[in-house]
This record gives sequence, structure tokens and C-alpha cells, in this order.
Amino acid sequence: MFLLIDIGNTKTKWMLRDNRSIYKHDSFLTEDIDQDHFKFDEKIRKIVISNVAGFEKEAILKIKLKNFSCPIEFIKPQKMYKHFLNGYQEPTKLGTDRWLSALSVSHDIKKPAVIVSVGTAVTIDYVSYDEKKAQHTFEGGVILPGLHLSKNALSNNTADLKNSEGAFQMPPINTANAIQSGFILSVLGNMKSFFEQASAKSKGVTIILSGGDTELIYQYMDEDLKKYISIKKDLVLEGLFVLANS
Repeated sequence: MFLLIDIGNTKTKWMLRDNRSIYKHDSFLTEDIDQDHFKFDEKIRKIVISNVAGFEKEAILKIKLKNFSCPIEFIKPQKMYKHFLNGYQEPTKLGTDRWLSALSVSHDIKKPAVIVSVGTAVTIDYVSYDEKKAQHTFEGGVILPGLHLSKNALSNNTADLKNSEGAFQMPPINTANAIQSGFILSVLGNMKSFFEQASAKSKGVTIILSGGDTELIYQYMDEDLKKYISIKKDLVLEGLFVLANS
């Protein structure tokens, strides 16, 4: 039995599973990581963790997990893992969540992919595939502020752009809608740009959409782009399982 933990900036997700089934799957706010979330009757064989929320959260979790008599591993990106090459300029500087998401995709499909994760931050990454070598390569990507970060930044650094609920509208005719629509169009534009660049280099490119605001982005995508989309909510946890089960 594996305990897989994905510590994000806002939310922490976890999963208890073995090679065949998922037994438990839940989440909590990362700011509550000092609470007792992990009490199981099941015998844990290994705990594998992704953390992008800083050293303090990692230190707290180590204390909370000290009663488990099994190996505990905090994952760091690697230059090469089996069939997956990390092409980042400094491979170990790639975000653990981005590396695990790409690893999961490379494990599941034998084709190039654009991976779009829409959460606290938005990441859009391109993973190529070389059929002759049967090898995926992380080629790079962009990082954008997520919806709530975008709203907070505008609210905190301008006099009149307050943080309020908006809706997608074209063209927007109020401030809240202008901010909401600007965020959605930014993600869609970057996604389409990466998809077009990837498609110019390779055939059969797919788009993997993940993260808490997946549905928000998906509903406003062009129909001709939707046919290339696969939605996977827990790419990081899936990447952790690939490592735990190897």
C-alpha cells in the first residue's frame, strides 16, 4: 500500500492505493498541514511526496509522518528517468509538480503532449515524443498566475480594481468580468500557441488539462481544440504512483 501526497500552494491532495485499487483519496488546505490527516489501519509500504509549498510545510509533514515505519521520500526532479528526459536548462530546478505531471503523461501515452495545469499558478508545458527512441522529452513551458493570484495582484496593487466575482464575457462591460475574461483568454491563448507550435513539429499532439480550474477553462475552449483534450485531475499523484510502483 502506498501513501501518495501532493503538497500544493493552496491545497494538499493525497491518495492511499496499491497496484490495483485506490482505497482513499482526499484533500485539505495546505495551511492546515499541521493537523492529523493521515491515520490509517492499513499497513503502508512507502510514502512518496511532492512539495511545492516550501521547506516549512515539508518539515511539518515530516513530523506528522514520523510514526509510520516505512520509507518516506520527497521527490526531486531528475535529468533522466527511464524513458523520460528532462530538458530543462537546470533539470533539478524544474518544479516537482511539473516534472511529475510530465512523467505521468509520458508513462501513459506514446505521443507528444501539451500539459496544462490550472491551479494557484497556471503551467503550460510541452512534452515531445521520439518514436525511434521511444522517449519523451520535457521541452519547456510557461508559468502564469492563476485566477485568484491574478485577482489578488490587481486588487492589491491598483486603486480601483477590486477583487470581486466576475464572469466570462466578450467583450466585457464591467471590471469584474474584464478581469475574469482576461485570465481565461490568457490561458486559452497560451494553450493554443503551444499546441500549434507542438503540432508544427509532431503529429498526434494531445492536450492534457489538469488542476482545480480545469472546468472553467474547458467550457470556453473552441470546439475544434476540445477534440484534442483529455482531462486528468490528479496528474501529480499519478506521477508519484509511477515512481512508487517502479
